[in-house]
Amino acid sequence: MITLQHTEIKKSFETSTHVVGHVFKVTLYKKLFGMVSRYVLNQIVAECERVTYVGIDSSHCGCVIRTTHGLPCPCELARYVFGSIPLVVIHMFWRKLSFSNQGLSKSKVSITKETKTISKRFQELDVYGKVTLKSKLWEIAFLDLNSVFSSKKDQNKA
Repeated sequence: MITLQHTEIKKSFETSTHVVGHVFKVTLYKKLFGMVSRYVLNQIVAECERVTYVGIDSSHCGCVIRTTHGLPCPCELARYVFGSIPLVVIHMFWRKLSFSNQGLSKSKVSITKETKTISKRFQELDVYGKVTLKSKLWEIAFLDLNSVFSSKKDQNKA
Protein backbone atom coordinates (compact mmCIF):
# COMPACT_ATOMS: atom_id res chain seq x y z
CA MET A 1 0.00 0.00 0.00
CA ILE A 2 2.86 2.40 0.82
CA THR A 3 4.47 1.60 -2.54
CA LEU A 4 1.23 2.49 -4.32
CA GLN A 5 1.00 5.80 -2.45
CA HIS A 6 4.63 6.54 -3.24
CA THR A 7 4.02 5.81 -6.94
CA GLU A 8 0.91 8.01 -6.97
CA ILE A 9 2.79 10.92 -5.41
CA LYS A 10 5.67 10.53 -7.90
CA LYS A 11 3.13 10.53 -10.73
CA SER A 12 1.66 13.76 -9.36
CA PHE A 13 5.14 15.34 -9.24
CA GLU A 14 5.81 14.33 -12.85
CA THR A 15 2.46 15.76 -13.96
CA SER A 16 3.28 19.03 -12.19
CA THR A 17 6.60 19.36 -13.99
CA HIS A 18 5.59 18.23 -17.49
CA VAL A 19 1.90 18.79 -18.22
CA VAL A 20 0.94 22.35 -19.14
CA GLY A 21 -2.65 23.45 -18.69
CA HIS A 22 -4.01 26.28 -20.86
CA VAL A 23 -4.59 28.44 -17.80
CA PHE A 24 -0.87 28.32 -16.94
CA LYS A 25 0.45 29.32 -20.37
CA VAL A 26 0.22 33.04 -19.59
CA THR A 27 3.26 35.07 -18.56
CA LEU A 28 2.00 35.39 -14.99
CA TYR A 29 2.84 31.72 -14.24
CA LYS A 30 6.01 31.46 -16.37
CA LYS A 31 8.45 31.31 -13.43
CA LEU A 32 6.29 28.88 -11.46
CA PHE A 33 5.44 26.22 -14.01
CA GLY A 34 7.40 23.04 -13.42
CA MET A 35 8.70 24.40 -10.12
CA VAL A 36 5.56 24.06 -7.98
CA SER A 37 2.72 21.55 -7.89
CA ARG A 38 -0.42 21.91 -9.96
CA TYR A 39 -2.34 22.16 -6.69
CA VAL A 40 -0.42 25.37 -5.90
CA LEU A 41 -0.98 26.72 -9.40
CA ASN A 42 -4.72 26.05 -9.06
CA GLN A 43 -4.76 27.81 -5.67
CA ILE A 44 -3.03 30.84 -7.21
CA VAL A 45 -5.49 30.88 -10.13
CA ALA A 46 -8.35 31.00 -7.61
CA GLU A 47 -6.66 33.86 -5.75
CA CYS A 48 -6.02 35.71 -9.03
CA GLU A 49 -9.77 35.72 -9.64
CA ARG A 50 -10.13 37.68 -6.39
CA VAL A 51 -7.63 40.35 -7.50
CA THR A 52 -10.34 42.32 -9.34
CA TYR A 53 -12.32 42.67 -6.09
CA VAL A 54 -9.43 43.17 -3.69
CA GLY A 55 -6.78 45.08 -5.65
CA ILE A 56 -3.66 45.92 -3.64
CA ASP A 57 -5.56 46.79 -0.46
CA SER A 58 -4.47 44.28 2.20
CA SER A 59 -7.29 45.38 4.53
CA HIS A 60 -9.84 44.02 2.04
CA CYS A 61 -7.75 40.95 1.27
CA GLY A 62 -7.13 39.53 4.73
CA CYS A 63 -4.03 37.73 3.38
CA VAL A 64 -5.43 34.37 4.55
CA ILE A 65 -3.71 32.14 1.98
CA ARG A 66 -0.39 33.94 2.63
CA THR A 67 -0.54 33.20 6.35
CA THR A 68 -2.05 29.70 6.16
CA HIS A 69 -0.35 28.26 3.06
CA GLY A 70 2.61 30.52 2.32
CA LEU A 71 1.17 31.39 -1.09
CA PRO A 72 0.66 34.86 -2.57
CA CYS A 73 -2.69 36.42 -1.71
CA PRO A 74 -4.75 38.65 -4.06
CA CYS A 75 -3.29 41.95 -2.79
CA GLU A 76 0.20 40.58 -3.50
CA LEU A 77 -0.79 39.04 -6.86
CA ALA A 78 -2.13 42.42 -8.01
CA ARG A 79 1.47 43.65 -8.17
CA TYR A 80 2.41 40.96 -10.70
CA VAL A 81 -0.48 41.45 -13.15
CA PHE A 82 1.82 42.74 -15.92
CA GLY A 83 4.77 40.48 -15.12
CA SER A 84 5.21 37.03 -13.67
CA ILE A 85 4.99 35.72 -10.14
CA PRO A 86 8.51 35.15 -8.78
CA LEU A 87 9.27 31.72 -7.35
CA VAL A 88 10.58 33.20 -4.09
CA VAL A 89 7.06 34.28 -3.02
CA ILE A 90 6.04 30.61 -2.81
CA HIS A 91 6.88 28.89 0.48
CA MET A 92 9.67 26.30 0.20
CA PHE A 93 7.25 23.51 1.15
CA TRP A 94 5.40 23.88 -2.16
CA ARG A 95 8.59 23.97 -4.26
CA LYS A 96 9.75 20.44 -3.45
CA LEU A 97 8.62 18.14 -6.27
CA SER A 98 10.76 15.11 -5.53
CA PHE A 99 11.53 12.61 -2.81
CA SER A 100 15.26 13.14 -2.95
CA ASN A 101 16.90 14.32 0.26
CA GLN A 102 18.79 17.21 -1.41
CA GLY A 103 20.75 17.75 1.80
CA LEU A 104 17.73 19.06 3.68
CA SER A 105 18.30 16.77 6.65
CA LYS A 106 21.70 18.34 7.34
CA SER A 107 21.61 20.74 10.23
CA LYS A 108 23.80 23.25 8.42
CA VAL A 109 22.97 24.69 5.00
CA SER A 110 25.64 26.82 3.38
CA ILE A 111 26.00 29.01 0.30
CA THR A 112 29.78 29.34 0.55
CA LYS A 113 30.42 27.49 -2.71
CA GLU A 114 27.81 29.54 -4.57
CA THR A 115 29.06 32.90 -3.27
CA LYS A 116 32.64 32.05 -4.25
CA THR A 117 31.50 31.18 -7.77
CA ILE A 118 29.45 34.37 -8.04
CA SER A 119 32.36 36.44 -6.78
CA LYS A 120 34.71 34.82 -9.30
CA ARG A 121 32.31 35.43 -12.19
CA PHE A 122 31.75 39.00 -11.02
CA GLN A 123 35.50 39.71 -11.32
CA GLU A 124 35.52 38.35 -14.89
CA LEU A 125 32.66 40.58 -16.11
CA ASP A 126 32.88 43.95 -17.83
CA VAL A 127 31.36 47.04 -16.18
CA TYR A 128 27.91 46.51 -17.70
CA GLY A 129 27.90 42.85 -16.60
CA LYS A 130 28.97 43.82 -13.09
CA VAL A 131 26.15 46.37 -12.80
CA THR A 132 23.62 43.82 -14.07
CA LEU A 133 24.80 41.08 -11.69
CA LYS A 134 24.90 43.52 -8.78
CA SER A 135 21.29 44.60 -9.43
CA LYS A 136 20.15 40.95 -9.51
CA LEU A 137 21.95 40.23 -6.25
CA TRP A 138 20.38 43.36 -4.73
CA GLU A 139 16.91 42.03 -5.64
CA ILE A 140 17.69 38.76 -3.85
CA ALA A 141 19.36 40.35 -0.82
CA PHE A 142 16.69 43.00 -0.32
CA LEU A 143 13.62 41.03 -1.32
CA ASP A 144 11.35 43.09 0.91
CA LEU A 145 12.47 46.33 -0.75
CA ASN A 146 12.40 45.50 -4.46
CA SER A 147 9.15 45.46 -6.54
CA VAL A 148 6.78 45.85 -3.60
CA PHE A 149 8.71 48.83 -2.22
CA SER A 150 8.94 50.58 -5.57
CA SER A 151 5.19 50.24 -6.21
CA LYS A 152 4.42 51.72 -2.76
CA LYS A 153 6.87 54.56 -3.38
CA ASP A 154 5.19 55.30 -6.75
CA GLN A 155 1.78 55.38 -5.04
CA ASN A 156 3.01 57.87 -2.45
CA LYS A 157 4.29 60.22 -5.18
CA ALA A 158 0.93 60.18 -6.99
